[in-house]
Amino acid sequence: MATQLSTVRLLLYIATMLLLQTARQSGAAKEALKWSELTKLCKLANFLRKIPADAMHKLNEQTTALQAAHHAKLAAATAAQAQTDHQLSMIAAATAAAADKCVEEANAQARNIQEKAIKAVALAALQTGRISEFVHLLKSMSAGGATTGFCLTADGTIALTDTKFDDIDCATLTPTLDAEALQYAAQKFTDTGFALVTTGNAKGAGAGNKCIFLHKAATASANAADVFQTTGPHLLAGTLLSVTAHTTTIEATITALDNIAKAGKVATPKQPYDHLYNAVAEFKDTIKHSCGLDEAGVIEGLVNDGSVATQLANMIKTAKPDLPEGEDAKQAEAILAAIAARDNNRAKNIREKILNTKIENVKNGNRVETVISEISSAAERRTGYLLGHNKTRIQLAELSKQLTAARQQKEKSDAPKTQETDESCEKKGTGAECKDG
Repeated sequence: MATQLSTVRLLLYIATMLLLQTARQSGAAKEALKWSELTKLCKLANFLRKIPADAMHKLNEQTTALQAAHHAKLAAATAAQAQTDHQLSMIAAATAAAADKCVEEANAQARNIQEKAIKAVALAALQTGRISEFVHLLKSMSAGGATTGFCLTADGTIALTDTKFDDIDCATLTPTLDAEALQYAAQKFTDTGFALVTTGNAKGAGAGNKCIFLHKAATASANAADVFQTTGPHLLAGTLLSVTAHTTTIEATITALDNIAKAGKVATPKQPYDHLYNAVAEFKDTIKHSCGLDEAGVIEGLVNDGSVATQLANMIKTAKPDLPEGEDAKQAEAILAAIAARDNNRAKNIREKILNTKIENVKNGNRVETVISEISSAAERRTGYLLGHNKTRIQLAELSKQLTAARQQKEKSDAPKTQETDESCEKKGTGAECKDG
């Protein structure tokens, strides 16, 4: 009898231990998520939300460069039209052509920056929203849970109600839209990936039996009492968190993004974060195309880098296609030297001569002459250009008319007397007015 009682007690003890173990395992499958790991994703989102500001900054810079090139082109073209000095007019025209090429290149780069910015901003905003909404969900699920029930925790014992880091709330992230340059290296954006996001176990230590989120009572079948109807793994927050729901052992792992690329590119992008990385990397590497920050800088820059000399040589070669090889460049240099010596001040001197050219304009209904540098309005400069063009055409038309009249007079004066007929000569009688008999 005693032996039977001991056996029963042993069986009861074993059964009790199994129940306690099952209870502990069930509690372990209801763990909350760890804030220290999720902040990796929040820091990534904080970096990504700044990309729109960098896009605005880069586009503003390129727009400024484009406007400077436009202004330089208009100033030089207007000077070329108004100049009475033939050589300076040629130099101004060559400067306008060089500035026009700069406009074309700057415009192409503006389109390039815009295209890459749109893609980077769109994907960055999408990922930022995914992370922020996921944190907001966990925070909402934990609200009011205190020490009893929560799905997000910092220490494993109490619900996390403050999702701020660096004074920024991860649960309510919004894009920054005021133009500001972004320091990518400071944000740990490297040639191999997003260095801020390393892999890690996102389960909160000591936070068992607190959150039903990843608990699955029926691992083999669907169950209305479960959040997830399959064990998984499930990819959340834009595939940056991998979770497995289970009865006894859940999993929650941060996806490592610090080594997804090589030499600044994911060769075969498959996951959303691969495409995101490539878009951000391509946008980061875009730089402005600038010939100068203002018209003065553009004109001087085009003289200094040889662009004006090249366009001047092209002008000469086009007018005289039979010139010996290299002669066009020699003549171009001779014209430049006649206007400004080839020294450190050449660019400055040419710029001053172009911008100090007087052009006609209209003030209070009256035509006045003003130097180009004193006219800031592009519309007024265009008016000056048109007036100069019209004046030149009128002068050319008048000159052509005078030349035609002079030629006709000369032809009449040089006409041979033999053109007179015998009949007309007889009527006039003999003499100097008549041909010889």
